[in-house]
Amino acid sequence: MSDPWATLFIFATSVVLLYLLQRWISRHVQGIGMLVFGSPNAGMGLLWFLLLPGTMVHEFSHWVMAKLLGLKTGRFRIAPDFKGKDVILGSVEIQKTNAFADSLVGLAPFIGGTLVLLAIGYLAFDMEALVSAWESREWRRVLGLAADMLQVPDSWLWLYLVVAVSNAMMPSPSDRASWRLVVMYLGLMMGVLLVLGWLPTLPDAWIDVVVTGVRSLTYAFAMTLAIDLGFALVVALSELILMAVSRRRVVYK
Repeated sequence: MSDPWATLFIFATSVVLLYLLQRWISRHVQGIGMLVFGSPNAGMGLLWFLLLPGTMVHEFSHWVMAKLLGLKTGRFRIAPDFKGKDVILGSVEIQKTNAFADSLVGLAPFIGGTLVLLAIGYLAFDMEALVSAWESREWRRVLGLAADMLQVPDSWLWLYLVVAVSNAMMPSPSDRASWRLVVMYLGLMMGVLLVLGWLPTLPDAWIDVVVTGVRSLTYAFAMTLAIDLGFALVVALSELILMAVSRRRVVYK
């Protein structure tokens, strides 16, 4: 059995790296829009256009979770809304109830986006074979399978969807608004159970199932990181060329 804590740590690290890369890509795609069109709003519009499929998954995930929780929903909007220096890529009106329900609704885009990435990885790119080669340390086979991804029918469409979904799946600040209270409550409850010695011990078979699931998610995020890094390189080179041609610079604060 793999070390559960090591597996969770690697998974958490992949999520953090994906979040940081998503922020970098978002800022620099907006920078390219500013260089091409000379307007901050145009840069935000370019970001919205690029991430449109991911935004649809993001908002639809909110809607589905709200329906599962029995919450009322209102207007569903997939259009950019400019708020000063920020842009809202999409929105859906959802009834506010309690912190736990609101937290689940806020977490829904991450869950929905993860499911889409898993589906693309395992159904379009045969990630199962890639994972098997990686775990067997067959590095030549890993490189060969990675190169074969470009030979998959409609590979560029699948790669684009990975970029769009992964860069729109992270919960926004408004999605995370209720998380602090829930985390504090759960942390307090776990602390009390730990002090009283009431924490249950899970059977090894259950732990194995959880570890296997988390490892699958980690591999999916690793594949996503690799694809996003390739896209980030294209963005960086495009931005450098545009700055050289236009003789303008984009200052990021």
